[in-house]
Amino acid sequence: MSQQTPDGDRTFAEVLSKAVQARGLSLDRIRARLEVAGVPVSNATLSYWQSGRSLPTRARSLRTLVELESILDLESGALIELIRNADGRSRHQIFPWQSVVPGEKVAEQIISELGIDYAGRITRLTCHDNVTIAEDRTEATQLTRLLLRAERSGTQAWPVVIQQDAAEQVVPEIEPVFGCTVGRVVVAPQEQLVVAEMLFPRPLQRGEVVLTECLITWAPTTKPSFRLVRGAPEPLRELALSVQFHTKSMPTSVTSFSSASIERQDVHNESAPVKVVDTGQVQHVWMDPAPGVYGLRWTWD
Repeated sequence: MSQQTPDGDRTFAEVLSKAVQARGLSLDRIRARLEVAGVPVSNATLSYWQSGRSLPTRARSLRTLVELESILDLESGALIELIRNADGRSRHQIFPWQSVVPGEKVAEQIISELGIDYAGRITRLTCHDNVTIAEDRTEATQLTRLLLRAERSGTQAWPVVIQQDAAEQVVPEIEPVFGCTVGRVVVAPQEQLVVAEMLFPRPLQRGEVVLTECLITWAPTTKPSFRLVRGAPEPLRELALSVQFHTKSMPTSVTSFSSASIERQDVHNESAPVKVVDTGQVQHVWMDPAPGVYGLRWTWD
């Protein structure tokens, strides 16, 4: 089942085996470190991967490979790019990050012009979004907390893409709260889109994990809020979405959902009701979510 890369270079099994030997780690130690990272894999599975008897082709395996690359001191993507489907596309090509980002092509163009890498330099480990809804049912603020890991030394910037649901052409504002500053900001008013360059206080070393927080202040609008959406361009350890409603303006129902992309977010892979407590708080947590779009959607009377 071992597969060659298109240019005839080494197989996934060969690269993995050489990296294990170079690091001098036993499969049991690698298994233990993967378990601590939240992606448990058996010794037998690691042995099959190393020998070429099987390949990590499941969606959950993508995050395992990200952790494995870090443990073995490999460049980001060194193993992932060797996992190919029957049509020859790599896992990164099969799941483009653009499909889960608001504004998709417009956002991609802006990020490219800013010279920032959306994927490859930073791995998002956990994400917590908390939105506050005002008494008039519009979005007031959103606090976003991210746990990030640098995959390359010297990494200092990453992009944040914001899109507001509004009836008017408005521009939300973003400000740093902890562990970051705001660099360049590009606004695309017709798309209700803001792309912000977020900066760490200093360049990070490969493998360094940091916590960041930023606050979004949504612009005044006449359109009532109805959803909180988060795109996951890569597997996460944890994704938590929460909403604080005004106690004088409570929704009639709240539903959690997931979908394959921003474009198809109305086509749900899963959907479930979520209870709103008397204080107006609602939350939903996904553990080990695969790449995709996740959200909360609510209705008013």
